[in-house]
Amino acid sequence: MPTLATLTLAALLALAASTSAAAAEAGAVRVRTFTAEKPLYRAQQVATLVAVVENAGPADLEVAPKMTAPEGVRIGKTVAEPAKLPKGGQVRWTWEVEADRAVHADFALEVRSGDNVVAKAALAMEFLPAIEPVRSSYIPEPQPVKTSLLIGAHHCPLWEAEKPEMWDNILKHPERVPALGFYDQKSPEVSDWETKWAVEHGVSFFIYCWYRTSQGGPVQTMFSSAIHDGLQKSRFRKQMKYTIMWENQSRGKAGVADEKDLMENLLPYWMEHYFQDPSYLVVDNRPVLFIYRPEFLVQDLGGAEKVAAALEKMRQACKAKGFDGLTILGEYRGLDPNHLRLMKGLGLDYTFAYVWYVGGSPTPAEAIRSQMDQIRKTQAFGILPQVVTVSQAWSGWKDEGSIWKIPPREYETLLVKAKEFVATLPKDQLGGRMLLLDNWNEWGEGHYIAPYREYGFGYLDAVRKVFSDAAGPHVDLIPDDIGLGPYDAAFKARRP
Repeated sequence: MPTLATLTLAALLALAASTSAAAAEAGAVRVRTFTAEKPLYRAQQVATLVAVVENAGPADLEVAPKMTAPEGVRIGKTVAEPAKLPKGGQVRWTWEVEADRAVHADFALEVRSGDNVVAKAALAMEFLPAIEPVRSSYIPEPQPVKTSLLIGAHHCPLWEAEKPEMWDNILKHPERVPALGFYDQKSPEVSDWETKWAVEHGVSFFIYCWYRTSQGGPVQTMFSSAIHDGLQKSRFRKQMKYTIMWENQSRGKAGVADEKDLMENLLPYWMEHYFQDPSYLVVDNRPVLFIYRPEFLVQDLGGAEKVAAALEKMRQACKAKGFDGLTILGEYRGLDPNHLRLMKGLGLDYTFAYVWYVGGSPTPAEAIRSQMDQIRKTQAFGILPQVVTVSQAWSGWKDEGSIWKIPPREYETLLVKAKEFVATLPKDQLGGRMLLLDNWNEWGEGHYIAPYREYGFGYLDAVRKVFSDAAGPHVDLIPDDIGLGPYDAAFKARRP
């Protein structure tokens, strides 16, 4: 190649122009989607991968794909020929692939224009073990396993057909697609799949985020369809316990206007719809209630002492209904002892973390170490008893924060450490008998243990192995195995 010293001015200009054109091409082409047609596939089952590539540049381009598959996965029929991609246009390529055996597969796609790679994409997916499909009229009855601790999972109920935009961040992350697809949580059948998968892996209750939409009057809610339309109308509802986490962070509409609002509107609503439901989580004859921002009650009720008095009135009201009181947990994911003292002064029984913050986009080992450090330090303060939560991952709704993920094998290590720690807590405290998992289905923020495309049942299998008495081989069914589903018709009708 000639040096700059030997190039004429004209040659320099030509070189600069070609370099600029290549750079423009590289920025103009993007892979809009690189995904699979179904959420999950099994070994020895043909899977279809789909790529849609678009040209946002000022000129037509000749493009060609190069898709590579890992060892053990065969590429069969393809419709992925080089194509002329007009400006503003798209091209769609497909590949049929098949895994010989159960395997975690990473696929890579390069889009080339001439000698340049102008766009790239990757897709991670789990091929489940091969089984013989059988038609069934409904989901087989769950087979719960026994666990050494009471295991709960935070449940994010944001997935309604009328709000398809909630799935937008998952569209950017095709590896996150749930085993149920982009489902509608109002479906009792969707709830039954969740119940089956949960109890067969040792998760015995969900903690649903619960949202009030106006305060000072009769209770109105949003996103409560996961409980009211899904779980409470489901066939397997008696096999799954649930509780609520009061999401009171939206000031002026999600909390309470005053003590009267709490005692005459909010508590009676909870009592009627939840606490007295046989499926609601009651421990030691006390309903269990989680509060997301307990410190906000100080302003709502006019001071910390008034909060403590109001919570005690709630406990007495529960006793009047035949309970022995009410267990109240407040969320905190920090290490400020003054905040824990405030929470104790509010009359809370326990502290818990919805998710542990781990900064710096850490490695899995660092994320495990950070969480256990925070759990141990919270206990060392000796201010307010804790119920331990362990987190699997985090990204934020727009991938805006510290981004990390603990794969299933390392997640099992975290669970073992958490189990060992819980064993050191007093058995007369809830924290010595219970462990919380973050999160069942927070697909947007990037933390989830429910079955999904990238790791299948990997996280749930880790829970079953660490906590249950049935750690041996088992079969995890998905809807496609028995001819049920799909569950994304409502989403596709709104987001074709």
